Amino acid sequence: MSLDATDRRILAALQRKGRMSNAELSETVHLS
Repeated sequence: MSLDATDRRILAALQRKGRMSNAELSETVHLS
């Protein structure tokens, strides 16, 4: 499985703060 840029941004955000909500995560990685 290969990771794209969005996947890497999601993983990096979760490594910094693993208990964020889905809404906070999507805002952090600039998804709708």
